[in-house]
Amino acid sequence: MLDIRRDASVSDDPEASDYLNRLGAQLTTSVSAGHTFEFFLVRDATMNAFALPGGFIGVHSGLIIAAQTESELASVLAHEIGHVTQRHIARMLSAQRQTSLMTLAAIVLGALAARSNPMAIGGIATMAGGAQQQQMLSFSRDAEREADRLGLDTLRQAGFDPNGMVAFFGRLQQSSRFYEGSAPAYMRSHPMTVERIADMQARVREGRYRQRADSLEFRLLRAKLRAQSAGGVDALRDTRRMFERQISERTSGDELAAWYGLASTALAQRDFAAAERALAQARKRVPDGHPYLERLAADVKLQAGDPAGALAVAQAGAGRFSGARALVYLQADALLALKEYQKALVFLKDQLALYRSDPVLWRLSSRAHNGLGQTAEAHRAVAEEYALGGAWLGALEQLKLAQRAGGLDFYAASQVDARMRELQALHTARQQERAAR
Repeated sequence: MLDIRRDASVSDDPEASDYLNRLGAQLTTSVSAGHTFEFFLVRDATMNAFALPGGFIGVHSGLIIAAQTESELASVLAHEIGHVTQRHIARMLSAQRQTSLMTLAAIVLGALAARSNPMAIGGIATMAGGAQQQQMLSFSRDAEREADRLGLDTLRQAGFDPNGMVAFFGRLQQSSRFYEGSAPAYMRSHPMTVERIADMQARVREGRYRQRADSLEFRLLRAKLRAQSAGGVDALRDTRRMFERQISERTSGDELAAWYGLASTALAQRDFAAAERALAQARKRVPDGHPYLERLAADVKLQAGDPAGALAVAQAGAGRFSGARALVYLQADALLALKEYQKALVFLKDQLALYRSDPVLWRLSSRAHNGLGQTAEAHRAVAEEYALGGAWLGALEQLKLAQRAGGLDFYAASQVDARMRELQALHTARQQERAAR
């Protein structure tokens, strides 16, 4: 997972991370003890999701955008949870223990490559012999059916509509059927068949119909990701027109999400006045407010060159919606923009006392230390950010720079020495583990 975290496409968006992990927590309440999960967003327009050993589940932004209901999104997560609880990747590797070491190495490398390139799955089979190919393909089909069955049970127990799995996977199957050469990425790594869809439909008919309304977070996050996925001037213009058309023609069925998406797109275009107008319309539709709206309001002010206004909005929002990390980050960003470095540092130290494993807080702390001319402490903060991502050599280099910068008292210098020994031990252990493979 440390290798995944260092990938630039893995998002540190706190709203997406918090939402996916809350949704995952709802789905895993019925999972037996001994399993832990972490869900994370990958900024990628393709429709894909993947599970890794250890309970790590990645979800592409394109898949969230493509899901028409929250139950559809939950169905994919439930399916991936099934892969984790049944240890499908580990079992696949174990099933190959009688093959040559070269074949086993090919399977491991292929499984790792498949997290970002589902077509690599095909490479696993081609590097094995014919008998092993058939064994792996058969295992994959059995694993997919097992994950389907467990996923449907998980959806029901968590109160989601199991029809979401049938609807979403059915659309994917149709896409694969008619556009085989450009099938969705999820279909290439999770082959869908007519028989699997029919089996899902039969299992859903056995249960009681359950309708579930989409959460406000799902609706807003989906709109935000759609706006953020529009890279380039032309794509942003087209996305803005889409939201404007949904509002004027009332075709979206969700005016709040359309206004929020329009505000997010206008902000990406740096049309701050339009962003504030659209945001005002969105706020009218949520009388009790929402942290996503407050975060966007503060972000608009900050990017428009009004850090004092951004700070006021972020502080008020954080007071109403405790635990909203995006508002915490914006308070620090606003203080830094105001050059209130000491206040920012005090604020960030308080936050780090609660959330020491948050790399964004360390990154912001480094900026505050730099603003105060505390170069050594700035390097120490960057080192902690790198260490949390598993970049131990980079962290060690930052601590060496901290030593060279000078200005550390005896206690701080001793802390740096001890931390360097810890990081060196972690790096050595990882090198030994890789050499033993």
